[in-house]
Amino acid sequence: MKREFFYILLIIFVISCKGKTNFEKPKDLIPEDQMVNIITDLCLAQGATSVNNAEQEKSNKYVFLVYDKYGIDSTRFASSNLYYASNAEEYKKIFTKAYDRLEKMRELYTSDGDSILKKQIDSINKLKKKREKYNIKSHKKP
Repeated sequence: MKREFFYILLIIFVISCKGKTNFEKPKDLIPEDQMVNIITDLCLAQGATSVNNAEQEKSNKYVFLVYDKYGIDSTRFASSNLYYASNAEEYKKIFTKAYDRLEKMRELYTSDGDSILKKQIDSINKLKKKREKYNIKSHKKP
């Protein structure tokens, strides 16, 4: 009997823990597509904080620039983020879209960067060849 009672309590406990927590939709909820844009820009801003600027100083002010860009404040972002986070599937969809955008940016800038770097290296090699050729000719003059 004790065992059955324990299992019944265990089942009730597991069922009660599985409850879904949804927060109320804020009045000034940021739309999902704009939330994807904001999260993408926030990831870029977070990455930029680890790079030194011209004065060799790191800055953490980039996040506030993202808020200014979209005309929101940190409170509005936090309440919208909490609302979307309460629905795991919707939140996952937002972050997947943001990740895909960041991945496309990385591919674009990596491939362009490689081709630009390759062009620079080719130009340098051409200049070296011309210089070598010029130096050889200048040494052969009587």
